[in-house]
Amino acid sequence: MLSKCANPACLARFHYLHEGRIFNLETGAITSDGNNSTTHRIEHFWLCERCSQTLSVVLENGVVTTRPLRLELEKSVSEDDPRRKRDVA
Repeated sequence: MLSKCANPACLARFHYLHEGRIFNLETGAITSDGNNSTTHRIEHFWLCERCSQTLSVVLENGVVTTRPLRLELEKSVSEDDPRRKRDVA
C-alpha cells in the first residue's frame, strides 16, 4: 500500500491518485524451492507532485531507488545525435 512519497527525503503523504505520479515496477525474487525459478510481481511506488517533476522511480540490481530525470534524458539522447549539437556564433 502506498503511504508516502518514494523519495526518502520527502515527507509528503499519499492521499489522491491525481496528485503526483505512480510507478508500477515488476520485481522478481528467487524462490526457495531449489529450482532457481523467479516469481514476478508488480509493486507500486508514488512520487508526490513536486518530486515527480525531477525524479523517477527505477529498479536497479533488484533495489528500488529514485533517479533524477535528467540522467534518463541524457541516456536516451546519444552524444553524436546531430539534433543535439548547436552552432555557436
